This record gives sequence, structure tokens and C-alpha cells, in this order.
Amino acid sequence: MKNDVYNTLRVKTVCENKLNIVFRDGSEFNGWFIYEGRKIARITVPHGRKPIPPKTYKSMAQQLKLPIEDFDELLDCPLKYDDYIKILKENKFVS
Repeated sequence: MKNDVYNTLRVKTVCENKLNIVFRDGSEFNGWFIYEGRKIARITVPHGRKPIPPKTYKSMAQQLKLPIEDFDELLDCPLKYDDYIKILKENKFVS
């Protein structure tokens, strides 16, 4: 778990750029990952550039339906959009 390496702004930016998630601004940023017109996963990211507590980091990974190791890879850059779709298909979240 690399929660001490990344901040909330990095998570939001990666989700926007790699997964094409559009965030709605409220008390927190909320966005949906949409695949083929269907809402698959909703993620909530706190405002600011603050460090991410371990429990929040784990929660963000679960919201995207990823194990923590794959969430680390998503933020590190090896995991791309197509790889994310492949993981969702393997776990039967999309067909």
C-alpha cells in the first residue's frame, strides 16, 4: 500500500486522465467510471492535496473495484485504461 506516496490531488488527476472520470464538486469530489453507457464504479476523493490515510486509500481502491496492489499500479502508471477494463471483466463487473 503506497498511501504515504500519493496525495488526494494525484488520485483525482489519475482518475480523470486514465479512466475518464468526470468529478462533481461538493463537500468531496464524486465521480463515476462509465463503461459502454453503464455506471460501473463510483469514487469519492477528498478535496485538497492532503496525505491519504490507509483506510481511505483502501476504500478508494474498493470503490474502483481494484485490489490495493492494482490501485498502486494505477497511480504508478503501469496500469492503463485497457488493463483496468480487463480486471473488471475478470471479476465479472463488466461483460
